[in-house]
Amino acid sequence: MKIPTIAIKLNKAGERAVKQGHPWIFESSIEKAPDGKRPAGSLCVIFDQRYNKPIAFGLWDPEEIIRIKVIYQGSRLQLNTEFWKSQLKEAFSKRQNLIHKGITGYRGIHGENDHFPGLILDVYAKVGVLKIYSNIWKPYLETLMKEIQSLYGLATIVIRFSRKIQQNNSFPYQEGDVIGQALESEKVEFEEYGVKYYAYTQSGHKTGFFLDQRPNRLWVQENAKGKKVLDVFSYVGGFGIHALKGGATSLTSVDISQQAMDVAKENIVLNKIDESKWTPIAADAFLALEELIDQKEKFDIVIIDPPSFAKQASEVNSASNQYERLARLGRELVTKNGTLILGSCSSRISLQAFEEIHQDAGITPMNDWKYLHYTLHDDDHPIGFPESNYLKTVFYRKD
Repeated sequence: MKIPTIAIKLNKAGERAVKQGHPWIFESSIEKAPDGKRPAGSLCVIFDQRYNKPIAFGLWDPEEIIRIKVIYQGSRLQLNTEFWKSQLKEAFSKRQNLIHKGITGYRGIHGENDHFPGLILDVYAKVGVLKIYSNIWKPYLETLMKEIQSLYGLATIVIRFSRKIQQNNSFPYQEGDVIGQALESEKVEFEEYGVKYYAYTQSGHKTGFFLDQRPNRLWVQENAKGKKVLDVFSYVGGFGIHALKGGATSLTSVDISQQAMDVAKENIVLNKIDESKWTPIAADAFLALEELIDQKEKFDIVIIDPPSFAKQASEVNSASNQYERLARLGRELVTKNGTLILGSCSSRISLQAFEEIHQDAGITPMNDWKYLHYTLHDDDHPIGFPESNYLKTVFYRKD
């Protein structure tokens, strides 16, 4: 199939952003483009104003405000199978450190940050879940799936779509379709640092598991011996199972979803952990924390890792208030010499802003709190541009 090519010129701000490596070209940045409709996935050649030479290449997305997604910075590009192989090899090489550690659940392609805008691949053992967020991938999907299977050593690929694409799906696949070897069950087992989990690859949230907090889960495992642990927004037990594996005396998990608790129980059984050490609370986190404070409960490690509260700019103030409220509640539940771990996956709230929220919540040296350290992304969630730097987790100790 011949891919249409579009010559593009940008305004000064748009051109400057592309030259600085930004992967998004907004509709408002396009100064000159040919008339007429072009299908999603058409190849855009971005020319600079001054020398009229190509500076980058992107894929056309006619229905989105981000009209062009940049896939390559440079003056020459041949868009063929060899190009995609080369891009995939570069992404795969960034994951080798984790693979060599025996980790079998990792993010194989992290969207724009691996030069695959609007495309996520999460690998669970021999099963890859390919989540598609943009129609630009329609012309290239068959080629990519074949190369992904080969390079990542996958028996099976499960196709998942964003909600937006599901509403008007023109791909030749449906949500949850299986390519390659059939699955006996959508429930796929994988491992990280000696802990096993199930990923629900066809029905689970996002791709079936949240892989990004892996380094902090390991910290909990290494520091949980003999400790009483509280895991808030626990989902399917990510932090908590590491705590129990590391020798925690007890684990209390809080999540609003009973279904998530049921999967957490499956994960506890999978790891042959004594279930009597676990107290699940299926409830609203804010209410559950207030109740634990009323009961005068205290914990050696308190982990609060909520979902994103600020998906758009208008939600930043509200999100900041919620983070502050959680920090205030969390600090009341930490015993002397205990650790409070606060996470945020809102890219619109910077690390500095997140730390200032904690100070506003009274987590300061004056109140006997010691700042320990912070973490950002693991190797499989590379940061390629400012908006992709979403995850931040801060550790404090109650002195």
